[in-house]
Amino acid sequence: MGTHFWKVSTAVLTLAALTTVGTGAIAAPIAEPAAIAQAGAAGPIIGQCRAVNKSTAVYQAASTTSPVVRVLATDARVTLASNGSAGFIAISAPVNGFVQTANLKPCPDGNPNPPGNTCRRVTQPLGLVIRRNPDTNSAAVGGADLNQRVYLTTNPATSRVGADGRVWVQLAQPAAGWVSNGFQGTGTTNLVYCTP
Repeated sequence: MGTHFWKVSTAVLTLAALTTVGTGAIAAPIAEPAAIAQAGAAGPIIGQCRAVNKSTAVYQAASTTSPVVRVLATDARVTLASNGSAGFIAISAPVNGFVQTANLKPCPDGNPNPPGNTCRRVTQPLGLVIRRNPDTNSAAVGGADLNQRVYLTTNPATSRVGADGRVWVQLAQPAAGWVSNGFQGTGTTNLVYCTP
């Protein structure tokens, strides 16, 4: 039974593992920290704060083979833009992209912006275009219909005022981006607080 037996047994076990995966790739377990998983089970975590537990890449898509948008330093804060799946979660701040959930931890001061406080309802009869950046010339990344619920990235809202006086508000859902919330000084808005 010497060394030859163990070499053959190890080779058979390796072959069986690769066959089980089906793609020929080595499967790696996907870790989701308890803080992320528990929050997701309790309800939506969109708009909540997390910090990265080590230097972390922000990817353009939910894959480590996707282009890197930015690398975040240890303890950098992010705003969640989805409930996450398959080991990745979308973020809307400090940039739009995806990070691996295993690299996240709760923010040190908790979540001052519970997800319920980030809910808004669209009042614009024609609906709203969700744009990649706070600019009417920026690419559309989605839309929201009249009376649809949308979720801000933060509460109070992260906003920008354009040169034309248009007030832009950053959204986490239904798509990460920016919508026009009307014009400064008019007293009207395109979004109102959600009611239960």
